[in-house]
Amino acid sequence: MWLPSAILFSLSIATCRGYTLPFPSSLGRIINGETVEPGEIPYQVSLQRPMDRFHFCGGSVISETYVITAAHCVLGRLAKSVIVVAGTNDITEGQGIIRNVRRINTHEGYDPRDAYRNDIALLKLAEPLLKVPNLVEYVKLPSACQALTTGEAAVVSGWGRIQEGGQSPKLLQRATIEISDQEYCTAIYHETFNMEVDDTQVCADVPGGGKGSCHGDSGGPLTVNGELTGLVSWANGCAREGYPTVYTRVSQFLDWIEKTAV
Repeated sequence: MWLPSAILFSLSIATCRGYTLPFPSSLGRIINGETVEPGEIPYQVSLQRPMDRFHFCGGSVISETYVITAAHCVLGRLAKSVIVVAGTNDITEGQGIIRNVRRINTHEGYDPRDAYRNDIALLKLAEPLLKVPNLVEYVKLPSACQALTTGEAAVVSGWGRIQEGGQSPKLLQRATIEISDQEYCTAIYHETFNMEVDDTQVCADVPGGGKGSCHGDSGGPLTVNGELTGLVSWANGCAREGYPTVYTRVSQFLDWIEKTAV
């Protein structure tokens, strides 16, 4: 069971007037995905250990000074024990643009004993990570009122395992999956594991299973229409039929991101 990515940046966080919101393992790869071409997902980064360049989680660049990932990826880690590798789809040693981490900000409400709620963290980079055409771009954040529809196409990416218990790739992988029925996702995890999936989370998979995220993809992006909709958080196994992967729903944390990323 896999149950574990002084200058205020411009996030372009949209607001929705008159709208009321309705009431993770760190090791792995995309299951049944396809290899990403260089520059295709330029906001994707790899989080690695500096001593041996071991990839342990994914993340996304949201500004020149911040990367977003899952809290469980960096829980208990010191900033000096993490490096960010950007601008490459190949995590072979020597590839990519490397940035050290100055500060790790995990959500104060994160609790792995509570269905991994608030599984979100921001990494402040020691040096700016500037845009490089076709190599480094900043992912677009959703609006607070982002509406998702069951069956809507979503893209998940990462360097996680290509099969449960299998090896991890060196080249970035991606898979197109679907937003799951939230009521079903909530019910199956409540009935099976007594874990409560709530509206700060979103579920995604494909009918019949067999495609999606796995160990090592944690913290990486789930995008819908090019917007950062979710962060890979946790699931029962990897792309198992009937068990969608649970993602941190980014639209629910925009206020936290804005106040933290300063």
